Amino acid sequence: MKRFVLTTLSASVLAGAGCGVDPQIWGNFTKSDFKQPPGAGTQTVTGKASVLGSGASVGFYTAGGIALADQGATTSEGGAFSSTFPATTAFVNTIVVANGGPIAVWGIVPQVPKKATVYDDSITVAMGTDLPGASGVVPVAFMDDLDVDSTAAMLLLMAKQRYAEPPSTLAALSPEAVVDALAEIESLFSDNEPRLGPLRAMVALLASGDITTKPALRPFPATGESYLDVSALAAGADYTGDDTADVTSDAFDAALEAAIGALEFDVCYSQDTIRVVLIADFRAGGKDRNCSNINRFKWTIDAADKRMFITGALHESTPNCDVDPQPCIDSATFDAAGQQMGNWSPNTIPMYDDGTHGDAVSGDNLWTITLDLPWFDAGATSARWVRIGYKYTWGSQGALWTGSEEWPGNQRILELRDVNGDHMIVRQDFYGDETSNKDKSNLLGPAKGGCGTVLWQSDLNPPPEGRRANCVDDTFESLIDTDGDCKLDPVLDSFPTDFSAAPITLPCEE
Repeated sequence: MKRFVLTTLSASVLAGAGCGVDPQIWGNFTKSDFKQPPGAGTQTVTGKASVLGSGASVGFYTAGGIALADQGATTSEGGAFSSTFPATTAFVNTIVVANGGPIAVWGIVPQVPKKATVYDDSITVAMGTDLPGASGVVPVAFMDDLDVDSTAAMLLLMAKQRYAEPPSTLAALSPEAVVDALAEIESLFSDNEPRLGPLRAMVALLASGDITTKPALRPFPATGESYLDVSALAAGADYTGDDTADVTSDAFDAALEAAIGALEFDVCYSQDTIRVVLIADFRAGGKDRNCSNINRFKWTIDAADKRMFITGALHESTPNCDVDPQPCIDSATFDAAGQQMGNWSPNTIPMYDDGTHGDAVSGDNLWTITLDLPWFDAGATSARWVRIGYKYTWGSQGALWTGSEEWPGNQRILELRDVNGDHMIVRQDFYGDETSNKDKSNLLGPAKGGCGTVLWQSDLNPPPEGRRANCVDDTFESLIDTDGDCKLDPVLDSFPTDFSAAPITLPCEE
């Protein structure tokens, strides 16, 4: 089991406290003057797409397909390009699409690290080289000049994740796992693996610009769509090379399926930590489970300088190794998890609505935070799993509870059971909804199964005789209402999708 160890605040800890923090701390501690700290600066990514020459556009995307609007670039002579990334955020598995007329080529930057402190030097990450700070990682040479092979490799890598069970994205892979997978594909290309041959030949034709009116391969197709956009094919286009015009994606899709079958790399998931994504829906007009309008400002005072925060900790009913048998969480891990969640101190742990930290779309008023919390598989559905208590606050940094909390005297409760098998816990809540997983004084109406309080579902399975047998106890990750009828949508399998995080993965042991 993974161990988290808390230490007392020391000089070494403070020295690495984060961008823009260390000078202020030392100034306060020593009561001495200090110089204004420098800005965090940027990290630079360089690459090349020589097949496109100068003037091509280069776009950067998160592993989930969200465009990084500020990182766009244009190729110069020889297809070279360069882009800067803010040094306050780590970028993992950033997908690169270079587009020049009817041709597009793809690549990936497995890792752009953030600076530990503002005094660290900025670095340049050259595509196709070793991961920054990693050792023993074999570089993937065909990413240093984007072309047919880099595009075919990216297509294989992304499609393998997309068609996995459950479906996923490259965000589910660590940077090291991406490099290892690309090295495997590179080896298969070198060995002329027959199952990859047809797809590779098709990609070469489609990326040549000879049979297309615009880029025909799309890196982020919608659900049900092929990676091949047949509307981009020129009249009479033959992408299979059989001297017959192709008007559907059928042959391409079959070749892609066969090629994926040649890839043997596996994804392994952490057994003692799980990624938890919490989304606070702060949009106006939300309805609770009684189908009543939610008053976001029943307990909260609004102001222009406010933003969303979260606070909480592991719930006291989580099995503790001091008193409970395994599986359980030790006290040090309890403390570290609480620290990560804010330990019930309000307005200290920010959530994000800027397209980072697991947030999908900037400015949509869906505030997101991604937490990596201690976890175990308790096995039986009636067993106690890891549990958390949490609450959202709409406040300013460091403000007190009054005027910022969702509601006083209550908490949201959530048991970390992976209900839909995606190796994550995702929960989307309407801010101020007093009918969902609010534990005490829950306002869900009796006709909807409300019993005034919410208890742990796993403690009630099977439910005992009495009033709890017919009560709704909403304490797991759950479906959401997507059509506004105040009912969850089981037919649509509508688990939350408005986030860009993915499971924690590890290199598989041999």
